[in-house]
Amino acid sequence: MSNESRIAVQNEGDILILEIQETRISEGLVIEALSSELEVILQDSKCKKVLLDLHQVELMSSGMLSVLVRLYRELSERSGRFALCGVRPPVQKVFEITRLDQLFRLEPDVTHGISRLNK
Repeated sequence: MSNESRIAVQNEGDILILEIQETRISEGLVIEALSSELEVILQDSKCKKVLLDLHQVELMSSGMLSVLVRLYRELSERSGRFALCGVRPPVQKVFEITRLDQLFRLEPDVTHGISRLNK
């Protein structure tokens, strides 16, 4: 496992934008690394609004979904808001099959995600 960052971090006002820089999130080591990195980023951040940009992700296994649900819960516990953007059709299908598209705010791109979190 590499020490290289798998997540690009950017702030846009009071919104923390996290861009996943993996195309395939299906292996346990990748999921573990992303989970750990997300945990550290959230602990270090005071932002209550998080936008997760998935536009590079072509494949996501169900193992990553539990990481996203945990992230959602952690933000909810601190009265935060969470949205996903740039979800490609194959990944969108995973959210629909698991009905997590009803839990998460899914936006087409970063601009719409920022707008949604600012409402």
